[in-house]
Formats: sequence, C-alpha cells, structure tokens
Amino acid sequence: MVCPYGRLQSVLLDEHSIVVSYDFVRGEPRTKGSKGTDDRKGGDCIDCLQCVKVCPTGIDIRNGTQLECINCTACIDACNHIMTRLKRPKGLIRYASYNGILSGARKILTPRVIGYTVILAGLIGLLTGMVVARGDIEVTILRVPGSLYQEQPDRTISNMYTFTIVNKTANDYHIEFKTEDPVGKITMVDRNAALPGGGLLKGSIFIELPQDQLDPLKTAVEIGVYSNNRLLDMVHTTFLGPAE
Repeated sequence: MVCPYGRLQSVLLDEHSIVVSYDFVRGEPRTKGSKGTDDRKGGDCIDCLQCVKVCPTGIDIRNGTQLECINCTACIDACNHIMTRLKRPKGLIRYASYNGILSGARKILTPRVIGYTVILAGLIGLLTGMVVARGDIEVTILRVPGSLYQEQPDRTISNMYTFTIVNKTANDYHIEFKTEDPVGKITMVDRNAALPGGGLLKGSIFIELPQDQLDPLKTAVEIGVYSNNRLLDMVHTTFLGPAE
C-alpha cells in the first residue's frame, strides 16, 4: 500500500541532497535546437523529450525531483547524447543538488549528511558486533502445549518438550542434552541426534527431575546443549510439577 522507498525519500531529502537533477539555470528558456552556440538564444534544453521517452516510470525530470524517480540515469545518457550532437556541453541533466544548481557550488558535507553518516556507522558497528558475537547454533526448547507432568515410580517428575536447533556453521554436530540446574535426566524420543552443517534438527525430549528438587508448580531449569562434551549453548526453560 505504501512504498517505503518513496516515503523515506521524501523525508530524507533536502535542498542540499545530490540527486538526478535538471539544470534549469542553464536549460531555460527552452528553444528548438541547432548545432553550434553562436546564433542561438535561450537555454540549452531543446525540448526534444528524449529524457521523458527513456524514463521507465514516465516522469519529466525537468519538473524537479519526484518520488517516482528510481535514479536509473537513463535521462542523463539520453540528454548527453543530444548535447553531443548539438555540440553543447554535457551535464544538462546530472547528479546535483537544488542549491548547487542555483549557486554553482557543490556542498557535500552538510549537518544532515554528517548525522546520517554517524547513524549508518553505528548500525554497521551493531551488525558487525551481532555477527561476531553470535553463537554457532541457535536452540529453542519449549514444553509441549497443554501437556501435564507425569509422576514416575521412582518419585521423579517428567515433562515433555520439543526442541529446534539451527546450525549456523559448516560443521557437523552430534547433539546431547544435559540438565545443569537442577540435575536430572533427559531422554530423547528420536535417537537421531545428528545436526548437519548449515542444517536443522527437530525432535522431542523428556526431562525427569527428582520431586524433592522442584519448586511448587513451576521450576526454572537450565539445559546444556553439548557435542562431544563441548558446551554449545545454554537454554533456560520452566518445568511443571506438583503444587506441593
């Protein structure tokens, strides 16, 4: 419904922004063209409409900056071709700012440009930090919705969980789960614990904990995800138990 590029373009642009622009100071008033510059009167634009014909969005760049402009610069190439045939200087349509066309001076470093540069540098730094600090795998462990706890004959309580593991590396892992706090037992429903490089592993597990180590109703549990005794990730979840 709303083009993000167009909405942002209208907010970020100002009179110092360098965009595809028509030099109205040099081009106006428009006249019919002829080769040479000695006997002509008026501006360099000959109103040939070549800039309009080659525009993929059908706009007339001579009317100023418009949201439909995609900066393909086809109008620049077409206009330069006409100026060459008329033996006139190129650049009637070029990258320039509104104030630059009026004054003839090109101001690049403006407060807005400096501010955008600082924000962009911060975003790049944040992205770099997230990439560097990311783990080798991403693990999600959730208790099966709607399921209740089960009491076992050896006075332990069990809960059923589903897990999803995303491997962000090219290495293959053999996954093992261990309860870190409190200490209990984990049984995998599916014995396939192979996680291929760049792959995904899904399955179900049962967690059994001694009843005397549980808090009423809910207990916070830490689960370590290992491969060949190497800790890959630590996951926090909750464990349901008796109210008393």
